[in-house]
Amino acid sequence: MQRNFGELLKAHRTKRGATQRQLADLSTVSIRAIRDLESGRAHRPRRDTVRLIADGLGLRGRERADFEAAGCHPADGDFRLRCADPAPPPTPLNALLGRDEEVTAVRELLAAGSHRLVTITGLGGVGKSRLAQEVAVGVHESGGVVVLWSSAGGREQPLLGTGGPGELAVLIGDRPALLVLDGHEPDRVRLDDLAVLLRECRGLRILATAAAPFGLPGERVFPLTPLAVPEPGSSDPATLAAVPSVRLLVREVRQVRPGFTLDRTTAADVAALCRRLDGIPAALEAAACWFLVYEPAAVLEHVRTDPFALTADHLPGLRDTLDSAVRGLDAAEVSLLARLTGLDAGWSVGDVAGLTGIPAAAGARFVRRLVLHGLVRPAGQDRTRFRTLDLVNALGLDHRVAV
Repeated sequence: MQRNFGELLKAHRTKRGATQRQLADLSTVSIRAIRDLESGRAHRPRRDTVRLIADGLGLRGRERADFEAAGCHPADGDFRLRCADPAPPPTPLNALLGRDEEVTAVRELLAAGSHRLVTITGLGGVGKSRLAQEVAVGVHESGGVVVLWSSAGGREQPLLGTGGPGELAVLIGDRPALLVLDGHEPDRVRLDDLAVLLRECRGLRILATAAAPFGLPGERVFPLTPLAVPEPGSSDPATLAAVPSVRLLVREVRQVRPGFTLDRTTAADVAALCRRLDGIPAALEAAACWFLVYEPAAVLEHVRTDPFALTADHLPGLRDTLDSAVRGLDAAEVSLLARLTGLDAGWSVGDVAGLTGIPAAAGARFVRRLVLHGLVRPAGQDRTRFRTLDLVNALGLDHRVAV
């Protein structure tokens, strides 16, 4: 049988060996209020009073959640119900293409428990939010884990509400939980709040999406690269239909142009579009909209002329995002990136060391920076070879070096 608030208060106070006077001093709540609550003369404490007493008793996790639930009256709503059944993550509007390996990898990272904060990084539009959504929905549907979703949405408000991490820690308690922080950039998040949550909620895992890592101890960074693109010269429709970027582009084109087929007359142009837009999902979706008024060859010509003009409506910040990432490199690094761009077959860490004469470890750090900033993508199936994004080339690296 569930005890009322007064009985629960007395039980916790007695368990801690505190008198009513001592608890009053610890909580800054009057001794009369504590006496009235325990005796049942008062049974509708204010929410602030309940929290102060919980602080004085040193309650944490599930104990605190149960204590605050007992202190709520009907006007507050059913605290226990709200804690037990939080809102699920957003429902995906369509299937996620070409990310099976990434979904599995992120799920395994979260399930292993050795990394309780996993941050998906990458270029804007590469699909960080969609990947997090797929993972969160899978966790939610599997049952047994509370899933909470928080999107930045460009709003200027505290990430964890006005109550800070304490309220969310009470909500989660000791239960297994996944908190998804979608688009909350590191420079706009109080990292101490995240540290408190991870410390207070032992069953909590945090999955974040951001342009850059948070930099917290124990954080696992998961760089998300663009979708695989066709090899140069590929034009066979059957072969291209299995390439993730092509599958995505064709699916999106059919939304505005039903009946569109990938055949001998369209395959080469579709393949070239995927390469020129680097397999970035949001850029491909933007290009697909133009199939309403253009044939594939005309869309490709516009992309070759100015890819940022074509994608401006759906991905307006793409040029600025890439430009900011390039400006984060020093002059020598920009010069090296421009030299690497000329290697049509892609390049490796060894190639970087060979071109510059720097130690392999320094070359590896440079390449890792390029991957984390989203300036390069894997060259084909070999994940150790890379190519500079065509969209980065469109910014004019040679001009920057000359300047």
